[in-house]
Amino acid sequence: SGCNAMAAAELIQSLARDINCLAEENRSTRKRALQKITTAIVDASPPLEAEVLAAAWDGALRAPVLKLFGDAVEKNREMALTLTTGVVEKLPSLESTVPTLIPTIAARVGTTPFQETCEEVRLQLLELTQLTISRAPAQLAPYAKALGSVCASLATDSFPDVKRGVCPLVKGLAAAVPEAIGPHAPVLVRALAANLSHQHSKTRSVSLDAICALLLVDDSTLPDLADRLVILAMDHAPVVREQCTKLIGDLLVQLPDPALHYSRLLPVIVTGLSDDVPAAREVALAALRRAGERAAPEAAGDDKGVAYVAPPPPPAADLAKPFNGAAPWGAVQVVQQEARVLLPQAIGGLKDWTVAGKLRGARVLQGMLWLARGAATDFLPALLSGLFAAVDDDDGDVRAHVSACARMAGSVCEPGSVVGRAVAECTASEAASVAHRSACLLVLSQLLVGMGAAAVEAHVPAIAATLSQPQFCAAPISAAEESGGAHARMRLRLVSVVESLVAAAGPTCAGEPQAYQLYCALVQLAAAPTAADDDYEPQRRALAAVGAVLAPACGLTDATGMHNRFGARLVAQLVGGEPIGGADAQATAASLAAAAGDAGMGGAAQAEGTKLVEELGDAPTERGSVAGVAVAAAAAAAGGGGAGGALYARWTVATHEWHVLQAVLQHADGEFAAQQLLAVFPALAALLEPSRDPALRLTALSVVRRLLADGAFCAHADFADWAPHVLSALLVPNLVWRAGRAAQQVRLAAALCVQALVLLDPCPISPSELSEASPIILPVLRSALDDDGAETRLAMCTVLARTLPAIAASLAEEEVRGLYPDLLKRLDDANDDVRVAVCPALIALVKHATYDQNLRKPGANLDETNLSYLVRGVLVHLDDFSPDIQHASMAVVRAAMVVNPAKVCAEVSSVRDRHRSPKLCDALLAEARSASVEI
Repeated sequence: SGCNAMAAAELIQSLARDINCLAEENRSTRKRALQKITTAIVDASPPLEAEVLAAAWDGALRAPVLKLFGDAVEKNREMALTLTTGVVEKLPSLESTVPTLIPTIAARVGTTPFQETCEEVRLQLLELTQLTISRAPAQLAPYAKALGSVCASLATDSFPDVKRGVCPLVKGLAAAVPEAIGPHAPVLVRALAANLSHQHSKTRSVSLDAICALLLVDDSTLPDLADRLVILAMDHAPVVREQCTKLIGDLLVQLPDPALHYSRLLPVIVTGLSDDVPAAREVALAALRRAGERAAPEAAGDDKGVAYVAPPPPPAADLAKPFNGAAPWGAVQVVQQEARVLLPQAIGGLKDWTVAGKLRGARVLQGMLWLARGAATDFLPALLSGLFAAVDDDDGDVRAHVSACARMAGSVCEPGSVVGRAVAECTASEAASVAHRSACLLVLSQLLVGMGAAAVEAHVPAIAATLSQPQFCAAPISAAEESGGAHARMRLRLVSVVESLVAAAGPTCAGEPQAYQLYCALVQLAAAPTAADDDYEPQRRALAAVGAVLAPACGLTDATGMHNRFGARLVAQLVGGEPIGGADAQATAASLAAAAGDAGMGGAAQAEGTKLVEELGDAPTERGSVAGVAVAAAAAAAGGGGAGGALYARWTVATHEWHVLQAVLQHADGEFAAQQLLAVFPALAALLEPSRDPALRLTALSVVRRLLADGAFCAHADFADWAPHVLSALLVPNLVWRAGRAAQQVRLAAALCVQALVLLDPCPISPSELSEASPIILPVLRSALDDDGAETRLAMCTVLARTLPAIAASLAEEEVRGLYPDLLKRLDDANDDVRVAVCPALIALVKHATYDQNLRKPGANLDETNLSYLVRGVLVHLDDFSPDIQHASMAVVRAAMVVNPAKVCAEVSSVRDRHRSPKLCDALLAEARSASVEI
């Protein structure tokens, strides 16, 4: 010891001049002195004995060197810090150094703005403080306040290295002097919390580490930190997310009373359960398991206060790990006991006004539902409300997580309560916005997916009865909703509900009456009008679901089988005035009780159709008259089938039942449609009554035209019985001329339907039936020949060309004498297609009329005079500029030449020289000569 004292004295004496120079005004002098002292003390070779160094430091060096921490020259401050750091590292004890060192450091960086302006020097001061704490932890308690102020100030430094460096310092203080640093912990936490949103992930990570160390000392600031921690649990850096989850899990294990903070800390861990990174999910699950083991070390099931024990989620729920497995029972009991706080808090997050807030809320809610299990049933009203509000969010990630929450809710909540409340919300009010009902349907479909087959089966009748109600396919509530595609989305989601229901409980859906009700729901969707902008996607999806989803569940191969099994019942209900889906479905949907009974095929429509057929059959002459058709249709609508029979008399173009009937007839096969004519004909007759709205009649005529284009429909035996009535009762009355553009469109539609009907091969209307109806239909057809629309005139020419072979022989002479001038007028038509098309009608008239030169033969209706007039009218067009019209006219003359060769050849010869070219006349005369006709 005496030797060490002598060595220290010699060292101080050798450095006396340099020590004195530390106080010189000249900066270079101070710098050289520091260099020499550093070389002699820190860099000495061989190194100084620790006791010698301590004696020299305490005896002469400490005070002047520490004073240089505030030197005006930055380089001198750096060298003073370097010297002090080297000495502190080598001193055997800091007992004498700490009382002066800590206050000196605090004076430089313990307040803001900092006395030390250089960030590199501040970093050196921080490192020296960290070294001091690690070397002398037992001596820090009296200086806790000063150290706390140093750490709090340095945490606000703009230099990232300082921000990060202060965090280990704080952790060291919390470990070394927890009691002394406790009163200053809130200030430190608030200073460090600002760094949780720093742009560097490393800074966020070490700041959180330091905060958690302080929370173990004093947890009073946890309420203020909760929101920041949840945000950090969704940090964009996976390392930060994992660390956050792990540290919060450690807190729940290490805090003296973690139950006080479950509502704040559990959401942080639960957020990690739905992380994109598998490792982060594993960290969150491990943290939950450890927290649960501390709270309920022997837990092996639900809490005793939970009434409903939820089964494991079904595989069809499509839940990601770990939600597709069993939750840690300890954590389950913790969440169930704290559910009254945790679940409302999580549900409230779905209604946050920011995308990030809603996404956090959805992720927390999914985890809480997984842990709460059956206890979540008590919160269904608020839960469903939150899901309805967020399931249609603009952000795709939010929508995906909310849908996962709905599937999770379906798997853990009591099925009866889930279905009852969700279905009731879907049908709560017809005044509810389409967007709200659309959201309800989407949530319902996800709930059904999550419930699984066993839970869904008991509720299939109530759900099917609700889905079959027309309100889901009603007319748009507002133009804004329609333009925004709200109705299209709602209908697509209704299809999704049906698909989810059948996927979950197919055998039950195949039973009655639910199979029929689901069929009604899909057909109504296929019938619902929509904007063209939607590309008719809801209709296509609905039709596809009939054949690809519902039919296999019912043991059928395609949609045709479904229409054949259920279509007749639906048609009868539509035209008979019964509720779609049956009265039982309506009652079930209203009460949300089990559906019972079966709405069989009503007899009202059949009786009505039979009555109308009998009336038409018993009065053939009246059947063809426009007035007779109107009377028959009106009688059928007014009461032919009872009170329900008059329903279609009030249909408009926008009536839902009319849309559904169109869909059934259009999408079922033709054979089925023909079989339904007995039920459908009275409705079509009422809709096509000439006094009805033209737009309505156009839709009805489009249905008739589609049916006539179906080969199976036209080939069916039932259609052959109905074809004459279709012509005389449905189509011909709509060919009668009425003023207006809309009436013109109706005539065109009717003309195209008549054309399609008579062009069928074989024609379902026999010649005798055509002949019988000719007194009524022929005047209307002749009138339509002079229609303003060229397409209508063209169709009438084709119709007459097809029908005249059957009726020409039975026409009276006055009818023939009036008909052929009408046909000849069409040769002067403004449309060349009409001019060509009328020629076959003229040929048919000439060929099949009963010719006699002087009309002396019984039944004769065409004489030589009228034949001559006809030929003269055609010969004018033999010299037309159009070759097509020339050849068509030539064919008419050729046909007339067969009837009276001599007279026709005389007429041809008389005009030969007046034609621009006699070529065609010569050809006709040559044909006559070859047939040995005298010219």
